[in-house]
Amino acid sequence: MKPAIFLSAALIAAAPAWAINKCTGPDGKAVFQDAPCAGKGEEIVVRPASGHAPVAPTPTAAAPAGTAAVAPAGATAAAPQKKEGAFGESWQRRTFLENRGIPDARAALQAHRNACDSKQRELSSQKSRANNNLAGATWLQSISTEMQAAASICEAKSRELQGNLEGLEKELRDLQAKQ
Repeated sequence: MKPAIFLSAALIAAAPAWAINKCTGPDGKAVFQDAPCAGKGEEIVVRPASGHAPVAPTPTAAAPAGTAAVAPAGATAAAPQKKEGAFGESWQRRTFLENRGIPDARAALQAHRNACDSKQRELSSQKSRANNNLAGATWLQSISTEMQAAASICEAKSRELQGNLEGLEKELRDLQAKQ
């Protein structure tokens, strides 16, 4: 018996949302149903508690009873300006940039530069171990080439990280200017 109860509860929970229509009967009483009204009635827009339901088109000028006229395709209604609260999106973004975004970008840039310096020191220390012969000269040339390649890679990554940091700093300045 219990599995049947759980199954029916699961089916009800998984069922799609139903349209609700308020119909007025011949006796003047209101009846609510999921099917469209045969006579006089209106559709009721039900929004979930989260408020993230699609908005139904708004009725325009006089329409026949039981129907809703929709604005023409070319017509646009002025959207109401949404005022941002004290802890709105721009405040949250500004706080993130101040506390995490910019400090993390600076730390990433500094860590990258430290890693590049460490790699160059490691390669430079290998140069001193090269023998004064043909094999040593070849190895020395190989190390020099590797140092140049590492420096080029480090420079390119440093420019990218610096650009990201500057972009975040500019975004923060813009948000602070809007205050």
